[in-house]
Amino acid sequence: MYEYVKKSEYAPVRRDLEQIIKCVQIEMRKKYGLTFQFRLIGSGKRHLVTRIQNGNSGYDFDYNLVLTPPDNGYHYDAKTIKQHFMASLKTALHETKYSFPKDSTSSITIKVIDKSQKKVLYGCDFAVIYYGNNGRNDGYYYLKNNKSQQSYEFVFRSLNSDIDKKVQDIIQDNGWPDIRDEYLYLKNINKRNKKHSFSLYAEAVNNVYNKMYLQ
Repeated sequence: MYEYVKKSEYAPVRRDLEQIIKCVQIEMRKKYGLTFQFRLIGSGKRHLVTRIQNGNSGYDFDYNLVLTPPDNGYHYDAKTIKQHFMASLKTALHETKYSFPKDSTSSITIKVIDKSQKKVLYGCDFAVIYYGNNGRNDGYYYLKNNKSQQSYEFVFRSLNSDIDKKVQDIIQDNGWPDIRDEYLYLKNINKRNKKHSFSLYAEAVNNVYNKMYLQ
């Protein structure tokens, strides 16, 4: 069964992570002349941080590391950008309790592991993105590691702004506790289907919205 993690527990972890990101910003600018902003996304942004009760996988945060859109016909070399971020993260994580960064398909992952109990306490996924400079404002490009092809590329992903609008309506009518309850319920019945958390969040919002306004 999933449970919510108390803010008093995860807030210090978030502060530490953002200090690490700021160190990466300094390293990237100094060493490679690249700048980026960062944004907390996912369950951490929505204060819906969960973990399995008495489990060994802990909880995690998700951040977008947002590059400035390339201009004048220039395009980022995806592999080079990923290498720069990996190297800068390794430097920033030196002498911390975090594991070395792992190059995942759509993110860079770090974790804090309790080796004595053989379990993950918490972790973080960093996605490298930039918003399009081609007039499109309905999505962004994220850095993908095509492991089977041993290549990297920036792939376009559309935004789901409809969900945010529904959340605003629900919050105005004091329905946020209903979203929390529905999200946790969906997490607990999702073990077999293994849907991503962002999909479950969207489903929870739609369920609450339909119950409040369409029934």
